[in-house]
Amino acid sequence: MTASFKKYSLSKHVWVLLLLMIQSFLFSMKLQAQTAQLSPAQWKALEGVFQNGRNKEMYVQFTAKDDYLLAKLLWNNNELKLYPEAPLEFTSKEEVEGGLVHMSFKKDSAGNISQAVLNKDNVWNRSNDYKPVIKKEMQHTAAQLKPYEGVYRLQGKDERFIQLTEKENSLILKQHWDAMEIKLSPETEADFFSKETPLFTVSFTKDSTGNIAQVVVRKRDKWNKIKRTPPSGAEIKAIEGKYQFKDDPDSYIQVTGKKDGLVIKQLWDKKEITLESESPVYFYNNEQSYPLQVIKNSNGEVTQLVILGIDVFNKVK
Repeated sequence: MTASFKKYSLSKHVWVLLLLMIQSFLFSMKLQAQTAQLSPAQWKALEGVFQNGRNKEMYVQFTAKDDYLLAKLLWNNNELKLYPEAPLEFTSKEEVEGGLVHMSFKKDSAGNISQAVLNKDNVWNRSNDYKPVIKKEMQHTAAQLKPYEGVYRLQGKDERFIQLTEKENSLILKQHWDAMEIKLSPETEADFFSKETPLFTVSFTKDSTGNIAQVVVRKRDKWNKIKRTPPSGAEIKAIEGKYQFKDDPDSYIQVTGKKDGLVIKQLWDKKEITLESESPVYFYNNEQSYPLQVIKNSNGEVTQLVILGIDVFNKVK
């Protein structure tokens, strides 16, 4: 019985290995079938520089490699590998901003590659006269940069804030949600750029009184400057209380007021974080890049806190 059992087990083991080998072979064949084979001439036809149809300062350069197309983003020098699914259809293996990148190429009436279409609707046109962008820093003093300082809120997304601060005769843009910083230099009184990535630009506009009111980042995102107004004692008092984490009902924080700010105590670990007010409804800890936004209902009552731009805490009544 023992010998027979061992023989059966060995036979079963061989069958399992054989099955795995077959599955691996079929999977490999499937991957090969999904990857198109291009001729040297087809690869060469895809190379070149393409300009974004929406933002004329954004260019991407495509270069053919052994079995993929290298896309270099000329405004920040980032690179992405694209693999062929068909002679004019390419897809990345890496996810970018939560999804794969799909790139389709289009031909003109003469049969030449004239366009690259990103994710079906973002059109890039071939540029035959591309020249690298060269920007020159204007003469300025640190005092001239001070009026641009402040906190700005993204239009359409009340939970997104950036802060601009003068440092060593440059303007530092800091994203409150992830602490990323970008050093900016003035090209003109209203236009600034990053020396590391010159196509990263910001432009300022003033209100009717001559004060800085808005900044447009990369000619696309509009950020409105918020007026720094210290909250009153009554406004601080209205925020105080106990809050429950929406995504984890067992987690609570206790909020206590202080002069021109708040103290957040995480009840699960007793950790305390001190926040300074930027406005009566927005508080921030600069060292820890810890933002907090106050949400009120239609009656003006505080009902929620949004922390780090994503974590929602409901006030416990």
